[in-house]
Parts: sequence; structure tokens; C-alpha cells
Amino acid sequence: MVGLPERRWVMAAVLSLCLGLAGATWWLLREPAPYALRDAPAVNVTVRPVESRYPEAEEVAREVELLVKVYVQRLQAGDASDLARIGAPWYTGKEGAARSLISRHGMHADEPVEAVVSDPVAPGLATVELRFRDGQRQMVDLTQNDDVWWLALGNGDPVKP
Repeated sequence: MVGLPERRWVMAAVLSLCLGLAGATWWLLREPAPYALRDAPAVNVTVRPVESRYPEAEEVAREVELLVKVYVQRLQAGDASDLARIGAPWYTGKEGAARSLISRHGMHADEPVEAVVSDPVAPGLATVELRFRDGQRQMVDLTQNDDVWWLALGNGDPVKP
């Protein structure tokens, strides 16, 4: 028969194992981005890489998909300060740039949008062409720092965070 001290040790070991597995699962499945899609407004965005012979285009398209969808959602919502929050933190003038983007492209964002990610020319930089249903197009530059993609919004150096 197992004594009380042995039971405590077994229970502690089982609890530690469970907590360790839960932590490892969270770490592997977590989204490193400090932004997320909201419940509303709903967005219909298809993100794909440009046809390319380089595998990096597909990889970058997968990595930037969340940011592109969040961008279209914030553009559609029309809140400049909310849109500015997905701009690269080291950029300045983000809110003014966000207002300008909303006035130029916000009315097109409520339709299905196709986002085509160009071949990356340098690590940590991406360009996405947004194709709106009504024929309007917009080029969006993205920059990456510490595995998080940001909108190159306002004034700043995309490679010097």
C-alpha cells in the first residue's frame, strides 16, 4: 500500500506533467501578434502568394494573413486610432496616415477582398496588393520585428525598429 508521502509525490508529479503539457501546447499554438480579429465587422479576405518559384512567397503569405485580415477589418470599421495600433510601433504619424487610408479605401473594405503577397525582396519586409471587388487596388507595405508583422504606417524606417 502506498503511504501518504508517496501519494503526494505522485500527485505532484502528475500535476507538474499536466501543467507542463498545457504550457507547451499554449506556447506552440499561441499567436505572437499583439492584435487579433474582432467579432465585428465581419471580413471576407482571401490571402495568397503571387505565383512564384520561390517558397518564401508562400511562407510570407501564411505569416501575414492575420495582419492583412485585421487591416481590412480596421479599415472597414473606420476607427483611425484602432487602425493605427497595427502600425509598426517605431513609426510616427500613424493616426494621421490611418485617417487617410480610411478615407481612400474604407468604403471598399466591406466587399470580398483578395490580398496578393508579392515575392519578398528582403527578410522582414512584404508588400501586399489588396484587390477590392469594385476594381480598386491598394498596395500595403508590411514590416516584421521579433516574429510579429506590422503595417508600415506613417513615417519610419521599415528595417530599423
